[in-house]
Amino acid sequence: MIITIARECGAGGEVIGKLLSEKFNIPFYSWQILVEMAKEKGLYEEMPTFFTEDPMNSLIYALSATVHSDKVKKTPLNALAKLLEGQDCIIIGRCGNFVFRNRGDCFSVFLHGDFEDRVASMAKKWKTTKAEAAKRVPKTDEYRSVYHKFYTGEQWGYSSYYDLTLDTYRLGFEKTTEYIADFIKDAGIKTCAELAEEREE
Repeated sequence: MIITIARECGAGGEVIGKLLSEKFNIPFYSWQILVEMAKEKGLYEEMPTFFTEDPMNSLIYALSATVHSDKVKKTPLNALAKLLEGQDCIIIGRCGNFVFRNRGDCFSVFLHGDFEDRVASMAKKWKTTKAEAAKRVPKTDEYRSVYHKFYTGEQWGYSSYYDLTLDTYRLGFEKTTEYIADFIKDAGIKTCAELAEEREE
C-alpha cells in the first residue's frame, strides 16, 4: 500500500500523514526523509530541486516548460518510483498521485481547507503574524501548483486526479484521518503485511 498526500499549505498534510502512519503501521516519508533516502541511493545530487520540492515561479516555469525535454522531467519521477518500489508507505507531495497512479495498491488524497483557517495554522507554525502568513500561504500553493504542472502536465488539486479530496477543517485532522482510513479499508486496499497474513491462512 502506498498513500500519496497532496495538500494546500496549512491543510494538515504532515499531521494527517503521521496519524495514518500510526493507523496502518507503515512509514510516513516527509520531504526530509525522502531527501536522505535519495542521498543514500545517489539520486539527490542529480535532481535536488525535485526532492526538496523547491519553488518555481511562473516565469521560470514558462521558460523551463519549453526548454526542458520530457526526459528531464520524467527522470525524477522514475527515480522516485524506483526509490519506493514495492514499499508500504505514505508520501507527501512530490507528484505522488501521478508517479504511483498505476500501482494497484495506491490511494491518493488531496487535502484543502478554508484560507483563514490555513493562515492561522501556518502563522502559529511559522511563528509569525497572520498578515505575514496570509502572504506566504498563497505563494506556497502557487509554487506547488507550478511544480506539479511542470513535472506532470496536470492541474494540481483537480479532483479527478485523486481518489479523495477533503476539507480538513470541516472534520478536523483526527476525524479526517479516520475518514481516509475507513475509505481505504472499504476500498479493499491492503498493506503487504496484511496480504502476507492472508496467504499464510
